[in-house]
Amino acid sequence: MYRKLLGATLFIIAGAAGAQQETMKECSAIEDSLERLVCYDNLAKRQQGEPQDEKAKGRAKAEEMKARGQSKAEEMKAKAKQRGKRSDNAAEQNFGMEHKGSQNNTLERLEVEVASKKQDPYKKWQIELTNGQVWKQIDSRGYFSWDDDDTYYIERGALNSFFFGREDSNRRLRVQRIK
Repeated sequence: MYRKLLGATLFIIAGAAGAQQETMKECSAIEDSLERLVCYDNLAKRQQGEPQDEKAKGRAKAEEMKARGQSKAEEMKAKAKQRGKRSDNAAEQNFGMEHKGSQNNTLERLEVEVASKKQDPYKKWQIELTNGQVWKQIDSRGYFSWDDDDTYYIERGALNSFFFGREDSNRRLRVQRIK
């Protein structure tokens, strides 16, 4: 008697597993990743509920889940398109591009005259120019040779950086404008 009951139970479980495999195959056949995910989610929700005995019932559910997944995916795609259209604000559109737009009419190199120079307690140079600009050294180079008769320049570097140098020397200081 127990053998018959055990055999019947195994037969029912095997039938339910076969139906589940078919619905999983149908979900895996969906090409759109979002629709496929929704189909698998619906399958998992259904498994937590009541077990199913018939293959036909499983197929009908799989088709229903596929249709529901497609409609849900279309809704999410429409929402994503709306989010993309919503960012018409000029500040949002210009974010990260501030320095790109102003490079059309900027100088790459500026020849300057040094009015005064001094070192701070950390041995970094602070340079005041005759045009009123004040620049400070931001790298850690220790030595920079000064010659009052030479021509000095400030040139633009990569990533919005600036270098202060002397015409007859290959040595440059990375500088930042403070005034």
